Amino acid sequence: MLKTTIFAVAAVALYAGAAPAGQAAPPPGAPLTFAAALDLATSRNLDLEAARRQRAIREAGLTIAREWANPDVSFEATRDTPHENLTFGLPVEIGGQRGRRIGVAREELSLADLDVRAAMATLRRNLRLAFYGLLAADQRVRLANEVLDLAERARSVAQARFDEGDVPRLDVLQADLGVARARTDADLARATRASALADLNAVLNQPPGRAVSVVGDLGEAPPIPGFDRAMALAGASNVAILSAGRDAAVEGKRLDLLRADRVPTPTVTFGLPMNAPGEYNVGASVGVMMTVPLFSRNQGEIAQSQATIDQAHAMGDAARRQVESQVYSALARIEAQRQQVESFRTRVVPAAEELATLAEESYKAGRDSVLALLDAQRSLRDVRLQYLQALLDFQAALADLEEVIGGPIA
Repeated sequence: MLKTTIFAVAAVALYAGAAPAGQAAPPPGAPLTFAAALDLATSRNLDLEAARRQRAIREAGLTIAREWANPDVSFEATRDTPHENLTFGLPVEIGGQRGRRIGVAREELSLADLDVRAAMATLRRNLRLAFYGLLAADQRVRLANEVLDLAERARSVAQARFDEGDVPRLDVLQADLGVARARTDADLARATRASALADLNAVLNQPPGRAVSVVGDLGEAPPIPGFDRAMALAGASNVAILSAGRDAAVEGKRLDLLRADRVPTPTVTFGLPMNAPGEYNVGASVGVMMTVPLFSRNQGEIAQSQATIDQAHAMGDAARRQVESQVYSALARIEAQRQQVESFRTRVVPAAEELATLAEESYKAGRDSVLALLDAQRSLRDVRLQYLQALLDFQAALADLEEVIGGPIA
């Protein structure tokens, strides 16, 4: 867990949990933790809901596979005898085709879970970026207000020294310019915060301008797994790896069906010839009709299906190798960002704060110019912004790792 001092946010209250679908959303301004925001997004995000509805489509496909073939009924009237003929025909699948069709549909049903996994992985990434983006935007507003306070304090000092005749009017004008710049930065920070708020509300399926407050630490993170552990998690959750395996399984069931289709499906017919004057009024006939697989025995389709299975296995191997590279890269970025954040926290930011304090004291004592004071204040602002960006980059690296794993990294 990375600790931040300057950008840590105290949790005023904890959000009570996700609002189930159909219930009222949390009241405006109620603070959200990342876990609570994830629960809320999981229950309300429209993209995730659309992915869940894909399962109903695939369940309908399973229902279709379970259907029995309809019988055929025909009626014929001729001038020949018998004058009428009523015939019933029923296909009888003796090769187990129906059971294999059901097997294909069941394997395809499992693909619906992959659709949800993919949508959930995207949601988790978008939420992490949006949540911590809003948290960072709040810190930028807070930082901009602090910089404005420093600039106004420097102007007050410059005005006091000018009134005493210790400095020229130029110092006051330069301090005024510093205040104007700080106010502009504060306005920009507030506008940026409004944009970040809209991004988070979009993930939470809320109106873009709805008030949301977030609590947390920009340096917070779950325990980072090692490479082997991360690959084990990816093997169980990464959609590309799982999809290749499921595609091979589905095609394997389809291959079984193609082989079963080589067994002829006879159609048993039962006829009622009627109205044969001088012979009978109603007769009976029984027959069997089938297509003989003499020339076409699904040879091409079976070869195509087998090639598709081989391709799915190859794609799975390629996906695993790519995931290995992505996991390794993400872990390296996380470690690099962690070290950068730690360096800012322990050395760079404290040094910039001390320099700004010394510059203000030096200017008050008349030992330095106002330009040195303003330069120290700008340096402190820039260092704090860089620290904030380093924290955001750390969260983005975590989002990359979660995305390639396909689930939480804890």
